[in-house]
Amino acid sequence: AQINLFKAVVSTQSTGNIEMVEKPLIVLFATVGAQFTSAAVVSYGLQKDKTSGDKKATVQIMGVGYDRNLGGFEMDMRLRDYLAAKFTEKYPKKSPITKNKRAMSKLLKEAKKVKTVLSANQDARAQVETLHEDTDFRLKITREELESLFADLYPRIAAPFKDAITTSGVSEKEIDQVVLFGGGTRVPRIQEEIKKATGASVLHKYINTDEAAAMGSAFMAATASSVFRTKEIKLKDANQFPFFVAFHKLILNEGGDVTEEKLVNKELYYRNNAYPQKKAMTFTKFTDDFHFNVSYGNLGLEEKQAKEFGAEELMRVNIEGVRDVFNQHHDKTSKGIKAHLLVDESGMITVDSVEAIFETVPANKTEAGWLDSVSNFFGGNDEGEKKEGEGEAKTEGTEKKEEGKEEKKENNTTDAKNTTKTDAKKEKAEPKSDKPIIVRENLKIKTIYFGIPNLGDTTVSREKLAALQKIDDEKRATEESRNKLESFVISMKDRLTSDIYVSASTTEEMEKIQGALEAETNWIEEESWGETYKVFNERLAKLEDYTDPVINRVKEMKGREAAVADLKQAFNLTEQFLAKIANQTEELRYHTAVELEQLEKLMNDTKVYLEETSAAQDKLAQNQDPVLKLADLVSKKTALERDLYYLVRKPIPQWYKEKLKKMMDDLKNNGTATTAGEGEKVTNDDTIVEGEETKEGEKKGEDGESKKEEKKEEEQPKKKEEGVKSDDIPVKTEGDDSKKEEL
Repeated sequence: AQINLFKAVVSTQSTGNIEMVEKPLIVLFATVGAQFTSAAVVSYGLQKDKTSGDKKATVQIMGVGYDRNLGGFEMDMRLRDYLAAKFTEKYPKKSPITKNKRAMSKLLKEAKKVKTVLSANQDARAQVETLHEDTDFRLKITREELESLFADLYPRIAAPFKDAITTSGVSEKEIDQVVLFGGGTRVPRIQEEIKKATGASVLHKYINTDEAAAMGSAFMAATASSVFRTKEIKLKDANQFPFFVAFHKLILNEGGDVTEEKLVNKELYYRNNAYPQKKAMTFTKFTDDFHFNVSYGNLGLEEKQAKEFGAEELMRVNIEGVRDVFNQHHDKTSKGIKAHLLVDESGMITVDSVEAIFETVPANKTEAGWLDSVSNFFGGNDEGEKKEGEGEAKTEGTEKKEEGKEEKKENNTTDAKNTTKTDAKKEKAEPKSDKPIIVRENLKIKTIYFGIPNLGDTTVSREKLAALQKIDDEKRATEESRNKLESFVISMKDRLTSDIYVSASTTEEMEKIQGALEAETNWIEEESWGETYKVFNERLAKLEDYTDPVINRVKEMKGREAAVADLKQAFNLTEQFLAKIANQTEELRYHTAVELEQLEKLMNDTKVYLEETSAAQDKLAQNQDPVLKLADLVSKKTALERDLYYLVRKPIPQWYKEKLKKMMDDLKNNGTATTAGEGEKVTNDDTIVEGEETKEGEKKGEDGESKKEEKKEEEQPKKKEEGVKSDDIPVKTEGDDSKKEEL
């Protein structure tokens, strides 16, 4: 019924064919799916909300009918078997086609296609190439032949629709629309049967059968969520299987002793009872602990359907603590024990609460009030005595008005803790001294569910779960292995067409690989179905044995030039480092001679290896295995760079730092050369000595400014050329001031 609600919601939301009006619009949904056939009578209308008083759109399931074993898949399988029989009849010498799973799968696919074509045409042609043992199959099928295959199924189609109309309580004339849903409704003969069963002259097809239930589900989920705001539509589903409550009725004698127990089975939720809904049941004779059973009843199922349904017994409810509560309130009048049962939105029944109800008279009652009570007890409560005499338990509310009355009653009897409560609302409404006080006490509930296996020993369950998990894992691994094999075959076929792969393989290798790939393609398409992941992995490994030599040659050819360039770059860096170390003075070197010799030897040996292997590689053809390999080039380069970086990043020793600091201090004390002024000369101790005037003094005075500028311009490029050549390593230069320049 939930699926029918989803379809009803999407009809309301996404189409203009249904309009919410005060007079209910009654629609019958006719569903013929792959596995089952069902029908649902749904009413659309505006109903007054009892809380707010506003009229709200309401969708309610009125009646449902179904056949769990009648669907489109059964028709597809029959047509598939018919095609297989025709193939055997046409080719009797062939091996049985029914044992070829792949061939039967092809026939099932073709059967679905033929059934769809015959829904709009009088005849169709079934055609499957290389169906079985390299044999093509072609067959012409008419609609009459198709309908003859399903002749025994058509009479069963009408039953679900008639059941839905009967249980809904409406006549065929009162149904406003008949809406088709499901792929099976496309068959013309099925549409005719639906028309006959419903008495409809027109079948509506405005629902998208692929999306309707999904969209309705999404709408209901959004309605239940607090994040989304949707159009308010009140949904009422219909209970399809009546719920019964069974208990032992106590028959008392005049002295109040139990003389007999009689089993009573009372229907609490009848067929097509709207839910969610809560009902209450009152037990008037029990003063001690007791129990009652809840079960399905009056299912009206066929023998096969009853077996599929399973156990009818649902649960046993034990009520405990009754004697203690009665002893506690011995001075009050018992009004019975009330059990509240709820059928929630999912159609599941539960016992919400059980309470004992007592009535007491206020202590400040007047004498007149006592007389009234006595009078009511003997003569004014005949109606109540009559009701108690009718049965052990009473179900509150009538069948027709139960929804409104029960909601109102249950709202006044919320779950209470084990404390005494008074009916304050009644006292407030009628604050009379003679108004009785209602006391409610919650009782303990212990529920035992039937049909649920004992999970004390979970060994068997765990073994089943482990077996199912193993099946899932193997299926996933098989799909992955199949995809890897197919991808490798397709990719390798494409590679072999490129020039580089042609040049990297011999004629014999090329023919061998192409033959293996073609054989593997045929095996995947025709014989691989049902194989395990181990078989796929083995066949992939066998293919790789053929293709790996060629793939490796191509890989070497593509990466060799870059690898050689990287190795030569390592040679250049090593040579630059050794050259800079050679230009250092002995006293400023902190790398040992052994370290430098080892680095130089490693570089020279690597150069010799590169020259010899490159010469040998040049003599080989491209379809021969290389001698100058990428792995060796990378290994040589890594070894050389490791030794080089070790020396470059070698920590500076303390003695070197102290010596360098001392040289810097000496340099600061000695000073640097500066440009002397007129009549001055520079000495090594930075003292300026005045000289005698020369005859050219005036000329120097006149041209002093211009000469200073020229001298500065000449000194600037010299300073740039001299000095330190590297950031880390001092460079030895010629001249008297070599130590200054090194620093």
